[in-house]
Amino acid sequence: MIYGKIRENLGKVNLDGINEVHAQCQLKVRLVSESMLFSSVTVRLEDMTQTQFLSPLFDYFLEGVAAIVPCPKDHIFIFNVQDDTDVDAKILNVSFSVRRPGSRDPDDYYPPHYLQERVYLNRAILARLANVKVLPFDDNLCVREPCVNFEECLSVLKFGNASGFIASDTLLFRPIYPVNTFACRCPKGFTGMKHKYECDTEVNLCYSSPCGPNGTCIRKEGGYTCLCRDGFTGKAYCHSS
Repeated sequence: MIYGKIRENLGKVNLDGINEVHAQCQLKVRLVSESMLFSSVTVRLEDMTQTQFLSPLFDYFLEGVAAIVPCPKDHIFIFNVQDDTDVDAKILNVSFSVRRPGSRDPDDYYPPHYLQERVYLNRAILARLANVKVLPFDDNLCVREPCVNFEECLSVLKFGNASGFIASDTLLFRPIYPVNTFACRCPKGFTGMKHKYECDTEVNLCYSSPCGPNGTCIRKEGGYTCLCRDGFTGKAYCHSS
């Protein structure tokens, strides 16, 4: 995929013996990591094609996302622009992730549910700034409730394959076509006895004596509470009042 980490400015001169034409090309290369995919969302754009999106709406879309998150434009990484083949309508799927501003960890991204919330609450603003029609999120995988033992189902993307280049008048883009799948996450305080994802065992959060020497830890579902001695207070740790 052409986008992100490595940046080069390339110049080109065309001569026909009489006329001279100068052009400049900016090359951007971005490594798409697993954490980037797991932290991504896919926005569905109505009545849109790949070529239409790349020129000139690509930059408009970046500006719109930067405004509603909010975040700097260079923290937004678009890695997939793909026609939706599951419907008859002309719908374009645009997948992206957003790195947290101020973080020193290059793989510290906003979680997908946060990005979905920002897009959902500001869909009209994104549509106006990016000049696109933004459709509601499509989540058919978790509707079937594939997770057991009250696990939370998350729609995630995993590596598929790299496609060919998509060309427009001003942009040459190579997307990564990820695979839509789901992941199951245990509720707080639970794990699996044999497999982590089974969530069939309650974790004793009082085992490590989190309340300290001045309190008694009392277990409760999904957590614990502290019963503090006289003169001490606190919910997660008993300290001097």
